[in-house]
This record gives sequence, C-alpha cells and structure tokens, in this order.
Amino acid sequence: MLQACNLPKLAKKEGPFLYKNKIEISERQEARVFGGNLDGYIKQRPNKRLLGTFRHTLRFYKMGSKHPDTWLGRFYQTKLGDAPVILDTSLIESTVKGMRGFLKTEGYYYPEINFTVTGKIHKKIVTYKISTGKAYHIYRIEQHIADKILDSIFGLQKDLSYVRLGKRFSLENLLKEKVRINDQYRNNGYYSFNKEFVKFDFDTNVGEFRSLVGIKISNPENFQRFKTYKISSINIEIEPDKIDSNQLGRDSINLTNFIYKPNTFSLNPEVLNRALIIGPNKLFSNENVNSTFGRLNELQLFKSVNMTAIPCYENTDTPTVNYQIKLQPNKKYDFTFEPQVIASDQSNLVSTTNGRNYGFASQITLANKNIFHNAEILQLSYRISVEAQRGAAIPSRPFFNSFESNLTANLIFPKLLFLSNIDKSWTSSTNRSLITAAVIWEKNIDWIRNVYAIGFTWQKNRKLFNQYLVPCEISYIRTNFNSTELEQQSANDPYLQSVFSNNLITASRYGFMFNNQSDIRKKHYTFVKWDVIELAGTFVNLAYKLLNIAPSDSGYNTFLGVQYFQYVKTFADMRYNRYLDENNRLASRLAIGIAMPFGNSPNYVPFDKRFFTGGANSIRAFLPRSIGPGSYTDEGSLDRSGDIRLELNFEYRFNIFNHFLEGALFTDMGNIWRIKNDGRKDAQFKWNTFYEQIALGTGVGMRLNLDFLILRLDASIPIFDPREPLGNRNVFYKYAELDLLMKNTIFNFGVGYPF
Repeated sequence: MLQACNLPKLAKKEGPFLYKNKIEISERQEARVFGGNLDGYIKQRPNKRLLGTFRHTLRFYKMGSKHPDTWLGRFYQTKLGDAPVILDTSLIESTVKGMRGFLKTEGYYYPEINFTVTGKIHKKIVTYKISTGKAYHIYRIEQHIADKILDSIFGLQKDLSYVRLGKRFSLENLLKEKVRINDQYRNNGYYSFNKEFVKFDFDTNVGEFRSLVGIKISNPENFQRFKTYKISSINIEIEPDKIDSNQLGRDSINLTNFIYKPNTFSLNPEVLNRALIIGPNKLFSNENVNSTFGRLNELQLFKSVNMTAIPCYENTDTPTVNYQIKLQPNKKYDFTFEPQVIASDQSNLVSTTNGRNYGFASQITLANKNIFHNAEILQLSYRISVEAQRGAAIPSRPFFNSFESNLTANLIFPKLLFLSNIDKSWTSSTNRSLITAAVIWEKNIDWIRNVYAIGFTWQKNRKLFNQYLVPCEISYIRTNFNSTELEQQSANDPYLQSVFSNNLITASRYGFMFNNQSDIRKKHYTFVKWDVIELAGTFVNLAYKLLNIAPSDSGYNTFLGVQYFQYVKTFADMRYNRYLDENNRLASRLAIGIAMPFGNSPNYVPFDKRFFTGGANSIRAFLPRSIGPGSYTDEGSLDRSGDIRLELNFEYRFNIFNHFLEGALFTDMGNIWRIKNDGRKDAQFKWNTFYEQIALGTGVGMRLNLDFLILRLDASIPIFDPREPLGNRNVFYKYAELDLLMKNTIFNFGVGYPF
C-alpha cells in the first residue's frame, strides 16, 4: 500500500499538499488564552492523519484513483479516502484577516500577523506568526441611565458586571454585559425590557492604550418610563388525550394560586402548585418563569410544556401578565425489554485464578408514572442472567454454571419528603426523594448469596451539579458455601470468614457529581464523582451505648442477631477530557479512595465495600483482582482486595475512519493497599514505599462507535509489576521476542469508554 501511494509524485501532479497548520504567538500569556480561539479561524485544514503522521485517507484516495471507474476504486476514494488538500494562499490570507478581526474584538487593535510556508511539496507547513501587541484596557466607565429606579437597580449588582475598570476591553464582554443587564431588569419585574435598550459607546482615542466605555439605557419612546409587571392570573390546562378529545372535560377548578383544568388527567393540583415559582400578585421574574418551566418538565409526566405570557395593558398604571400553561401528558406506562451479552471479570476463590465469564442476561423494566396521582414514579425491574464461569479446576459441565436473579423496586417522589420548608426554598434545583428496595440471588461454583437491601435518598439536581444524601441504607447479605473445598479453607482463614459470614450494613452517605459534558460550547469537559463520606454502623452503635446493651459472647455488638459493620469510606473519580482537534482527544482519570474499619468491626470493611484493581476498566495490563494489596506476592492468596485505592489513567483517542472506527493509545498505573497490618508482607500502605508498588501498563485499543453503543477491544502489556522482587519489577525486557510479547499481552473487551 505504501509503495502504491507515492505522495510526492502525486503532489507534483496535483499541487502542493497542506500537511500542517501551526500558530506561534510570541506573548506567552496570550498564547495560553487565545491559541485555541485563533485556531478556529484557520480556513483550510489538512487531510486526516493517523497517530499524527500517517495520512491514511489520502493514501486510500490515491489507491482508488488508479481505478476510478470500478466499485472498489470509488469505495476507496469516497468512503475510505479524502481528496488531497491543495495549499490555497487566498485561504491563508482570509485566515489572517479573520485572526486580525478576532484579536481586535479582544482589545488588540494593532497585532502583527505573518505567515510562512515551508516543507516539501507533499508536506507543506503553514506557520502563522503572531504578535498581539498591547491591548486596550478600560480606565473609565460612564453610566447614562435615564430612569432613576433602573439606575439604582443597576447598582445593586455592579460587582457582577463584565465591564470593570482595569479589565481588558473586549467586545465579547460587552455582549455578555448586555445580556446580564437585560436579565437583571427582567428578573425585577420589567417584562417589556429587552437587551436592545442597552447601548454601548466606547472611545479608544484617549491614548496609552486606554478605553472609555459608556453604558446607555434610554427610556422607551414618547418619554415613557419602564414599568414593573405583576402576574395577574395563571391558567393550567392538561390537554385531554386525543382519543377522548371529543368528550367533555372536567370543569375548571379555582385554586389559590391558579385555575386548574385537569380534563381527563388525574393529578393532585398540589403537585403543580409546588412546581410553580410564579404566582398571582408576584412581581414578574424571567428567572422564575424559566424555573417553573424546568420543574414542570422534570416531573416526567408531560411530553410538552407550553407557557404563554399574555400582557394586559388595560390599566396602564399597574400592567400585568397572565400565563396560559398547557400540558400534554406522557404515556402512563413505560415497558422496556433489554437483552444483554455479558463479559464480566471474576476471581475463583478455590483455584485462586482470575478470568472472564461470558453469558447472557435479560432485563425487564416497568414504570408507572403518576401511580398515586401525586407525580410519583414506580419502577419495577427484573434481571436474570446466566454465565459460563471457567477455570482449570472448574468442570466443563454444565456449561452455564453461574446464575443471578435480581428484583429491584424504586419509588420516586418529586419533592424532598419530610423537608417541606427546604424543598420550597430550593427553587433553582430539581428535588427528589427515592425509596429503593432490592432482592438479589446469586449462585456460582463457589457460593450461594442472598442480598436484601432497602434505602432512602434525597437528591438535589441542577444543570451541572448534582448532590445526594442517603440518611439510611440497610443491607443484609447471607452467603452459603457451594464448594466443600472452599468451606474447608475458610475454617482457618480470617479473610474468607469475613467474606462468607452474614453481613449487616447500616450506612449513611453523602456525595456529589459535576459534569459539564452536556455544555456543547465546551470542547474540553470535566467529570467529577465524589462519594464524600459513607459512614456505617455509627448510629446503631450509639444507640447501644445509650441503652447500655452489653456485647454478645463474641465481644461485639449484634443487630438482628448479626454482627454489624462499622467503617468510614470516601472515594473520588475525577476525569478530564481535552479536545485537540476534531479527530484527536486526550482523556485522563484519577481514582482515589480509602475505607477504614473501626469499632464493632476493627479489622475488615465489608467485602462489597473494598477496593479492587485490574481488568477492562482499570489497569488493563493486569487481569482483574490479580495484583495487590501492595506488592504481596503469595500465589495462594485469596485476598486481592484493599482499603486504599490509587489509580491514574491516560488515553490518547484518535479517529481512524469517519468516527466509526477509532483507535487509542493508553497508559494505566496504580494499586490497592491494606490500611492496617494484617501480617502479610508489603500489603500495608506506607508513605516511604508505596511508590515502589505502583503497577504500570500500556497498550493500544480499537473502538467501534455505533453512536448508541461503543464496542471496545484493548491489548496491553505490563511495564512495571509490583509482584516481582524489588529491583526486578521493570518487566519490559521480557518482550524482546514476539512470542513472549504475545504471551504477556492482556486482551480486554468492553462496552463504552473505560473512563
């Protein structure tokens, strides 16, 4: 293929090929701030490159050009290839003009922009050399607001202004200030105000790169003054179903805050009353109108919400606004059936091996919206799965030997239960309460486990920032042996005893999530999920002390006949995705957590609350649960869990073909540790040795991006293995021969990006 695609020869025939654009800004601060913005003004982009160098689409185009009249040739040219980008100096000049205009809007009126074209005929590099020069700064602001009341309101939020003394003069900031002023007045009752009434004058001829800015807000025509509007009435109608559109709907109901016409829809009007931030005799506020619109949508009962404002000018001294709100109901029932293919990581406690299970699952979910006519949503979900657990010591019959049955019920309330005053005051967020109950039955070759769980959660959700508080969560786990060999091993193994003893967890949790990926204006995005604190057993233990209840014969307190756990845990998952260009991204993740047992369970936290590492979404160069804690190396160890987790991942993602086929280069590092000394050498976290126990791996990956689903295959190799003796942990030398490289390569199949 490389021999067939002689690019220099093709360039001599077609013209010089654009290979790369570069921007060099002499001022360091301006380069950091404006580099990405100036890149957006480049009018001509080179052909796509794989790994930054290989122009695969151009080579496919050249291959297809040899046989343009055949199906294969057209496929190469139009589907796999791109026509060569011929360097166009007119587009370069247009780019320079656009860059100059942009810098002027940012206050740099006299930039120097030059360009050079270098490189071979098939690798022309255009370098834009920019010196922004000095920027104009605001040294004086003059305010001309004809209405004294508007002038006083403006002064209330002056500290939020985008136009301030000493700031760089920027047209973008002037536009932001116009929007801010408009919002400020419309949130204070001025319904007829709009941003066209805000004018700016500026003068840059006062010398020394200083600018004078004038803010002018005139009164309306005919010397009138702006007036504040109050809301007169609110009419809410739930549109009847099309099937019943010819039937006579219910009569309207006159309530305290609105007129309600439910027609054939049964909904307690108090639900709508809680959603309304606007109300009769309240001052008009555009912010409250938007909040009301959002809260009505977030009830999930309506597929459309239409709010129409009707101003009333009959009494010119006290103008009013009437609101007509029409709600179109959603379907009452949602039913989904989801077949699944499973590829899960699991360790076998008997053979002390790690492997991957494959199987099938089906999940059925039924949702009833407005079940009790108060906008509650009941979700019932049932999942059943079968997997083939494999290993050297596992019989091949039956083929499917791992089963799970899971029944979950969620009841969602559109308010903060028991916190009515707080619920009313938090008008800028979506507030919910959630009651969850689950029953899980699992069976594999090692054990049979039953899990019973119930919990209560408060949620406060905003556009980018969501919080949750779980005041009470109780789970009871009962495990029985399904392997005689494992049961015998557990007799003298404290770890296995902690795993298979009946577990009772009474916990409270608080956490939050920040995610600005939904903001389409941000090419870079950040995701943070922090389970700030999880505290278990404390309230039960406090009650036992207050009631002066003596411990059981084992020396520990029991609740419902079972020793309950006490621990405190925190875990944070922080991700940053950086946009390089339309075909390349850099993704990174830091995962860090700690769980500390104490009190009634001083040695271990529950098995389900411990940390594990390795596998498809962790350190991919190591099998799941095959490393740690620390550099503990006993091959017969059954405990590959820890109380501390530290992990760092980097991944370079690039487009190969039409964003359907993507590639990745990645590096993963990290490990887990025990927080207390349990007698095992090098398993405990220590500040002076932990960095010597970091596992490191690297690899390559391929992804099929189907829009609704991403299928992923990663191949990786260990570089630094903490299981090896100190001094021999750099294992890269093992891959000198191809057969050793393949033997040590770990393949991981997954769904979705690893982070």
